[in-house]
Amino acid sequence: MSADDIDPADLWPLPPAWMFACNDCVRLYESMKQIQAVTDELWLTGERGVDWDPFDSRVGAQIRLGHHIGTAHTELLPDWDPACPRCSEHRGSLARRADSELWRGTEQAANEHRAYHLFVPPRGVGLM
Repeated sequence: MSADDIDPADLWPLPPAWMFACNDCVRLYESMKQIQAVTDELWLTGERGVDWDPFDSRVGAQIRLGHHIGTAHTELLPDWDPACPRCSEHRGSLARRADSELWRGTEQAANEHRAYHLFVPPRGVGLM
């Protein structure tokens, strides 16, 4: 595989510098990357047909980091991405529920989605 074969939508972004000033961000990010490295190695070298991450710890680690950032660093979240369909969905949900008691959960989900743009490849962000 050459560099020409790599799709930019699959590349992991470099997290912003401010994340490395937060001990929780560092701990959660390191855990996420460690789980990713271990499961990637098992998928490449382990027996075929085996689910090497049966408890979805890889996705769970991303969710934990996104939840932390979406809760503790809301003022540092990136703007909505106009090219991201999920950003549009979240914005629509926020507009519809602004006067509802479901507002808090909707706002948290939207914040977590925006956080994923900081550390998940573009193709993966669309799934979260």
